[in-house]
Amino acid sequence: MDQQNALEEIAMIKKVIEESREFTFNIGKNIILWGLLMSAAIFASYRAIAAGNPGVSLWIWVIAIGTGWIISIVWSIRGRSINWNLGVKIISNVWTSCGIAMTILGFAGITSGAIQEWAIAPVIATIMGTAFAGTAFAHKLGWVMYLGVAWWLGALLMFLVKSYQTLPIFGIMMILFMVVPGIVFQIQWKKRLLSSEIK
Repeated sequence: MDQQNALEEIAMIKKVIEESREFTFNIGKNIILWGLLMSAAIFASYRAIAAGNPGVSLWIWVIAIGTGWIISIVWSIRGRSINWNLGVKIISNVWTSCGIAMTILGFAGITSGAIQEWAIAPVIATIMGTAFAGTAFAHKLGWVMYLGVAWWLGALLMFLVKSYQTLPIFGIMMILFMVVPGIVFQIQWKKRLLSSEIK
């Protein structure tokens, strides 16, 4: 009886992991959205600062992050009808929490003077690495763990740069480690949908 219960629990755990992995692939559009918005804002801010208009940078970020949150909330509301399992809810809350933390650090940290403007990029990159690493660990996706490590290494590099030149590095990282993986997630999600329809 105990062995049977153990087997059932293992089967249930495997099912939760698999369903959670499906959700991870499904968030590809969110990752693409934020990656594109952030990379655009980063390069626009870099140009504004280089042109001697640092004040414009704040409004660029207000528009980009505000747009991202509005779209993300709308998508989240539309997805409430789906009965996600506990694993999905945990990883969803991890990303949402990281997003809130990055928003607070980005705005409150800089406007209050607690964080220097050049330092926000490596700080955000550190959190991004944590989000990807957590996702990889929860869903047993080895290549996603490499993304987390890449974000952490990029953060270390930017901490050493110590100037607004961290922005182009940060922008490139957003494209390589956010937009590109998001596209991969989305492709895999569509393949899984097609496979399930065929079955």
